[in-house]
Amino acid sequence: MNTPNNLMPGAEPFEFPSPTGSDRAVLLIHGLTGTPSEMRFPASVLNEAGYHVRAPLLPGHGTAIADLNKTTWRDWYGEAERSFLELKKGFQTVFVAGLSMGSMMTLNLLIHHNDDIAAAGVMAPPFHFIDWKANVILPVVTPLGIPRLIGDIPEDVDDVSGQRTHVCYGRTSVSAGASLVMLSRRVKRRLGRITAPVIVIMSRHDSIVDPKSARIVYDRIASEKKRLVMLEKSLHTVTVDVEKEKVADELVGFFRKF
Repeated sequence: MNTPNNLMPGAEPFEFPSPTGSDRAVLLIHGLTGTPSEMRFPASVLNEAGYHVRAPLLPGHGTAIADLNKTTWRDWYGEAERSFLELKKGFQTVFVAGLSMGSMMTLNLLIHHNDDIAAAGVMAPPFHFIDWKANVILPVVTPLGIPRLIGDIPEDVDDVSGQRTHVCYGRTSVSAGASLVMLSRRVKRRLGRITAPVIVIMSRHDSIVDPKSARIVYDRIASEKKRLVMLEKSLHTVTVDVEKEKVADELVGFFRKF
């Protein structure tokens, strides 16, 4: 897996070989401004359940916010797809799960590789934001050239503890956020192509994404086998928040069926 020279401590990609030599693997994809560190807890639980687990670092992440400003969703998806195809070569059964932006990578993988994915986990999918300004401004900032003027802005802590529980930037990229919105619109139009089993996990109290985004996925995918889990105590980064055990257990329980 690719590792930049100027990597932030704790931001490295990781891979946990199956303790049983299983032919079942899981690809875990982190969120925007985040790193694989936010996927370590569910990764450890999945690994203990017998899965080989890989969590790549997506381009522009884990180094400096200026690097993220230079990337788009195509860069992130390219790395996610490369990791998926590598796993597919080495394992008979491959699962995918992503958080926030990573959930858009997951959905896009499903759209393009539906038959090769045994089941998927979609966590906090960002189709609509809590902040109305994000919904109104992000779709138009690129045509107006705003990213060149602003670059990046401070980002709030987004879990119940009020402390950073994972390695991530303290700022968010305006251009990257706009690119994510572009991808989410593309994905939204194509959700009906997805027929693989999907579990959707989201908090009713998400601090960034409107919880109705979970229903968009659940209602529009064509999957016969699907599950919707609404958390009651977490905020946005559900894989590191107070219900992280439930999140990990839900992923294991759902994947175990396929």
